[in-house]
Amino acid sequence: MNQEEQSVKLMRSSIFSTLSAKLSLALVLIVATLGIGVFVASQAWMRVYYDELTQKLNFDIAKYVNGEYQLIQDESNTPSTEAIKQVAHVAMVVNPVVEVYLLDVHGHIIGHDLPPESVLLKQVPIEPIQAFIDGTEEFPLRGQDPRQPDVEKVFSAAAIENDGQLQGYLYVILGGQAYDNIGDGLKDSYSRTMVFTAIALITLVAVLTGLLVFRLLVRRLSALSHKMHNFARHELPQVATDPIQQAVAKDEIELLQLTFESMSGQIKQQFELLREADATRRELISNVSHDLRTPLATIQGYLETLLIKNGTLNEAERLEYLNTAMKSSRRLGQLIGDLFELSKLESNHTRPNFERFSLAELVFDTAQEFRLELEAKQIKLDIHNEQNNALVFADISLMQRVFENLLRNAIAYTPEGGLIELGIVADPNSAQKIKVTVGDTGRGISEEDLPYIFDRFYANPDRSREDVSSTGLGLAIVKRILDIHEANIQVKSKINQGTRFEFELPKEQAA
Repeated sequence: MNQEEQSVKLMRSSIFSTLSAKLSLALVLIVATLGIGVFVASQAWMRVYYDELTQKLNFDIAKYVNGEYQLIQDESNTPSTEAIKQVAHVAMVVNPVVEVYLLDVHGHIIGHDLPPESVLLKQVPIEPIQAFIDGTEEFPLRGQDPRQPDVEKVFSAAAIENDGQLQGYLYVILGGQAYDNIGDGLKDSYSRTMVFTAIALITLVAVLTGLLVFRLLVRRLSALSHKMHNFARHELPQVATDPIQQAVAKDEIELLQLTFESMSGQIKQQFELLREADATRRELISNVSHDLRTPLATIQGYLETLLIKNGTLNEAERLEYLNTAMKSSRRLGQLIGDLFELSKLESNHTRPNFERFSLAELVFDTAQEFRLELEAKQIKLDIHNEQNNALVFADISLMQRVFENLLRNAIAYTPEGGLIELGIVADPNSAQKIKVTVGDTGRGISEEDLPYIFDRFYANPDRSREDVSSTGLGLAIVKRILDIHEANIQVKSKINQGTRFEFELPKEQAA
């Protein structure tokens, strides 16, 4: 399973891991909270509305009672028990939930027709009563219930006066214990159930509508994020520091963010590679123009000489001029061929034909091609094969090119009477690979130049001094071919002691 499939699988492993699911959960919580809030607020509003309506409807009840009955005896200035009982009886008949109290000017309860043990207060606050009588406060206006000290209820009140003198107050609670008992019985009533059911249905419809809308809105974002993710995965080159390889997206937005970071990093890297490629192209053009100009000028010069002095040259001089021009012509052809080959390898147009073949046989055949050159410089070539046929899985024609370039380089830089060693040994780090070594006893490479030997035209200065036939592209071609085979080439060298190249090839096709 690749990284993309793992990311998508992990991203969908939780029911709330997608943006749509998160938005849906948030919508459910918001609408549910809103529904509960509406239900609680509606109940509170209904209670306030009922209290205000009750108080306004019964606004004049205390004033009416006070006008119809003599509640305080004039002679003794004491409450009339009979009058209070009569008032309470009439009030209970008219409105069973009212409770009537007679107060003095300070709010002390001086008369009522209720069981004495049920009245828990001896005095009630006078300020709400005065505000009710003055009409300075908005309804509903609540006062303290003598039978429930911790509860405030709506009331009606009237001042009791005699000859303009305030004698007390008539205090009528409009929601007594009978009202509370009835209200407790209505908590599970049909009306409350109907309100709750209506709010629940509205909440459910809102949730379903929101889920549908979210799905329609998020679907395009989800499709876009996955398209960008797939494009970044398959169309852009991957880098080791790619953030999309290091993390798993939790939802579509984070996937989109990771993909954007990945693509922006890769685009920046591509810009850097383009700048480097442009600089390399400029350098290549400069080097190519220099390398092509030298053999071309040589050919042109000797041919012009032949044309001008043809009649004065003897046969030996004419043959020498022609051989020099032919040598430069071959070098020009070799240089152009190497340039085309390297360009083809670097353009990724070369499709390697991997097959299983005998590496030892290829090495011996390639060495035979250089027999005359080795004999001409009296260089000894030792081939050490510890792997019998040494079967490997690679492109035989490209690997032949690798050995040709390495041997040609070794011959070119090894002095007469030197030694070239070519080894086929077991790879100590992997039983599935074969290690190849090519070493010589040449003059070596300095540590400063060693990191650049696989660059194009690295060997230009040395060729001009020593008349080496190499084009300077051989090692660059070797490096590119081994890159195609995913093989790493290493080099060790010491001045005046020689150079050694090492690389590995697989025995079998990679799984």
